[in-house]
Formats: sequence, structure tokens, C-alpha cells
Amino acid sequence: MALRMGKNTGSAGPGTAGRRVRPAVVARAFQALPSAHREILTETVFRDRSVNEAAASLGVPVDVVKVRVYHALRALSAALDATRSAV
Repeated sequence: MALRMGKNTGSAGPGTAGRRVRPAVVARAFQALPSAHREILTETVFRDRSVNEAAASLGVPVDVVKVRVYHALRALSAALDATRSAV
């Protein structure tokens, strides 16, 4: 099972409900995340690795990767919401 965030969705990100988000805004929100969240999203989304591949690469169980991805995506969504609220 590979995570396929952003495939065929334009620039929509988590929590955007189909609205387009500028890449610079997503980059700022991503950089604001804790390093653990950036690490897991880098492995699964940017490197397009499956959960199993990310688990092997990071040396953690598959279930840990799934939980970390869940929390990282929620944090990214919250960061994007905060960015939109500030505008």
C-alpha cells in the first residue's frame, strides 16, 4: 500500500476540500512541522515509498509508520488551516 498524496489532484493538499494551495504555502507548512513528521512524510510521500518500504528504511514496524503518517498529515492539515486563517 503506497501513499499517493497529491496524485491527480492538482495542488490540493490535506484538509483543503478541493481548493488549490500554492506550493510555497505547503512548503512553509511542511517546514513548520516537527522533524519526526517531516521525516515520515518525506519517506512516504516525497520518496513515494510504500508503508512497508518506509518501515524497512526507518527500522520501525509498519504499524508505527501508519500511526506516524496519520499524525503527520493531521499536523500538516492544521498548519495549512492556520496559514489560511492568518491571511
